[in-house]
Amino acid sequence: MLKKIIIVDDDAELAEEMAEILRDEGFIVENTSDTLHAEKLISSHSYDLYLLDYKMSHLSGVDLLKKIKFKDPESKVFIISGRPAIEKLLEEEKVNELVSAVFKKPFDIETLLQRIKSLE
Repeated sequence: MLKKIIIVDDDAELAEEMAEILRDEGFIVENTSDTLHAEKLISSHSYDLYLLDYKMSHLSGVDLLKKIKFKDPESKVFIISGRPAIEKLLEEEKVNELVSAVFKKPFDIETLLQRIKSLE
């Protein structure tokens, strides 16, 4: 059963808002806007789902995705992005098949919740 989620987004307000909504739904959620802190959390903890922003400072969502998949190839990762052609970018970086879902900002939180619950 899906329970533990990490959200990594350089928009701290958005990350906290998503975390609060997911906590209200009964999930255990950690969130950070610092990719270096996220890297430490990812290397020392396991999560059922990773929600990663695509473009961030220091490390990108793709950088973190690769680290996650190296540690746990079966992990579920959602990429969140404001870029209109995010699917093409993921394909160009040859990681599109590593991603469980893509959400474009602004996204509908109910759609995100439904997709998360479908993984359970």
